[in-house]
Amino acid sequence: MIFSANPPIDLPIEKLTAAQKWELFQFLWQDVVEDHENDIAPPSWHEPILRQRLEKIESGKAVWQDLDQAFDDLRNELK
Repeated sequence: MIFSANPPIDLPIEKLTAAQKWELFQFLWQDVVEDHENDIAPPSWHEPILRQRLEKIESGKAVWQDLDQAFDDLRNELK
């Protein structure tokens, strides 16, 4: 994969192991969070969804689910 830069950066991501990709992801994520958090606006569709969820919580209509159970449900749906 070649990244737009001056000069261009050729990073053979497809040749990295899963562990190396995970390490790269963590590095990039931490860099974004620490140095660029205010530079990136959330997508416009986030606000109405968050507003709806907050309204459900405030009205007592929110349904809470254990995280492990939620993952199990997703895994079962994807089988």
